Amino acid sequence: MSIITAGYPTPLPMQKLFNLLFIVALLYGCAPTPQRPDVSKLPPVEQAEQAMASGEYARAHVLYLQLANEHTPPQSWHYRYRAAEALFLAGFNNQAIQLLEEMPVDELPLDLRMSHQLLQARIHLRRDPDQSLSLLLYPAVDETRLPDRPDLFADYHHLRARAFSRLGNHLESAREGIMREIYLSDSVMIDENQQAIWHSLAMLTPQALRQLRFQPPPDALSGWMELAELARDYGLTPQALQQRISQWRERYPGHPATANFLDTLLLRSAELSTRPANIALLLPLSGRFANAGRAIQDGIIAAWYADPQREQTRLRIIDVGDAPELAIVHYQQALFGGADFVIGPLDKSAVETLALQENLAVPTLALNQTMPPLNDKLYQFGLSPEDEAREVANRAWQSGYQHAGLLIPASPLGERLAYAFRTHWEELGGQVLAENTYQPTHNDFAGPIKGLLNINDSELRYRRINLLSARKVEFIPRRRQDIDFIFLAAQPRQARLIRPQLRFHHAGDVPVLATSHLYGGTLDRDADRDMDGILFSDMPWTLKADTVTRSLRESQGKLLASHTDQLQRFVAMGVDAYQLVPLLGMLKSHPHEYYPGETGRLSVTQDGQIHRELEWARFERGSPRLLSEEVMEDPHVRTLTH
Repeated sequence: MSIITAGYPTPLPMQKLFNLLFIVALLYGCAPTPQRPDVSKLPPVEQAEQAMASGEYARAHVLYLQLANEHTPPQSWHYRYRAAEALFLAGFNNQAIQLLEEMPVDELPLDLRMSHQLLQARIHLRRDPDQSLSLLLYPAVDETRLPDRPDLFADYHHLRARAFSRLGNHLESAREGIMREIYLSDSVMIDENQQAIWHSLAMLTPQALRQLRFQPPPDALSGWMELAELARDYGLTPQALQQRISQWRERYPGHPATANFLDTLLLRSAELSTRPANIALLLPLSGRFANAGRAIQDGIIAAWYADPQREQTRLRIIDVGDAPELAIVHYQQALFGGADFVIGPLDKSAVETLALQENLAVPTLALNQTMPPLNDKLYQFGLSPEDEAREVANRAWQSGYQHAGLLIPASPLGERLAYAFRTHWEELGGQVLAENTYQPTHNDFAGPIKGLLNINDSELRYRRINLLSARKVEFIPRRRQDIDFIFLAAQPRQARLIRPQLRFHHAGDVPVLATSHLYGGTLDRDADRDMDGILFSDMPWTLKADTVTRSLRESQGKLLASHTDQLQRFVAMGVDAYQLVPLLGMLKSHPHEYYPGETGRLSVTQDGQIHRELEWARFERGSPRLLSEEVMEDPHVRTLTH
């Protein structure tokens, strides 16, 4: 045995080797090693605080309860409150609520009484924002009695803002943010709060911003709403926006919007107004996807015509046909033509090829979604059905539902929708209690519906009773009662048949939530009346919702009219693809912001995926009725009605 080391150019004898290893081991054993502090020697209060600070919430809960048992009020109540807070942070919400309910609220010190109210509201916020708001109807303590605790009242309005936001009441969320700022003094927190106000108002349509601006200047909320409207109308024309903001300052002197916020608004406008000079479109204008490719092309051209600065941008269209294997060749062709931005391709295999490239020469907006890319210049924008299924799960969870039933077509699309919904629903904390498939070509869906609702079991019990009974027994089938709602995936023909059959089988009162697949995009009141009551998500373009590019629907009507039904969704995709070009970098660096597009509210994740948040509508008398219009008519509408 021998070792070669830098200090010994020749092999070491065995004895010297053992001696050397012994010395190394001895030195290593003598070297100091970092020791964790022995917290058991700290006073009990410091032990509990350190456990909270290090995220050991279960241990902190035990320590605080021990302290509560060793002390008398009011100090014991303080420790009991901290124990409840530790339970909440550990995820034991029910136990935390029970501990809080055992405390004598009226006997608590004023600051603890306020903290007690806020913690209860925080616990309910995620699962039941309505309950959270009811707990925050009034502050537990009047602010004149706690003048030295503005932080508690800032938290009070912050929680109310978050609850209103969860319920989709963004106007009230913004109002609470304005109230919160009265109690803030830290400049960083003020900046963050103003961004939250701005985000809430950005969720309102232009029509809502105009119609809900009740108070004249210098009302702070009206000032924020008018500023949001100006940013939407003039955001891509920096000089016009600067002039409008100067006029706005004169109408709203002393408005809380900071100079830093307004400067950022103008700087962003300057950045967003700069479009690439040469945009290449890699679209399938021949082959299997030609219809979709032409619809996207016409949407892009319509948006280009509506762009006041279109003369600065040149579009070059390349037909990629049915050749995804030539994705790199087509991409190089675009670069040779001088492209400094690429929109496309549409084929998923071609997008995968681009996603695997470690370097792309120019920013690229692919029109489909696949794996996360290996480069940061590729963005992926698609009309993913999985996104819609997840949107249904989010809506159901925000509505307070917990138990779902699934009625899905026996098809590859049905499997994709079911898997996406089920996975996301269970991640949120919901349960799928029943799931059944139906044959899309059939007209009678009684079998799948009865199986979903457990009516088969009810009928089986009836037949058994009839066999045992000497006289005729009256029978009304009884459906299962533990399903909060049904997730329906269906095309228009199936949905028109399924909804009446659900009523026939005693499930007319069960809420039905669906994806956009059940609406063809063309108004047909007589046929769609059978779908009354169904809630579904769809894009603003199809639902005729108010957006910043709504006017081009009329101005470019002749160009777009040739694309019917489902192809209209690809037209909207083309419009948004063009509008997104200058926005992608900003949206990626600000993941909480979004662009109110024709295909939905669009945000960008860190890996370049375009996420869509859709509009929601309910069929009433055969027509889709936007839920946002209900909120606009009554700003205090908080929950879905069925």
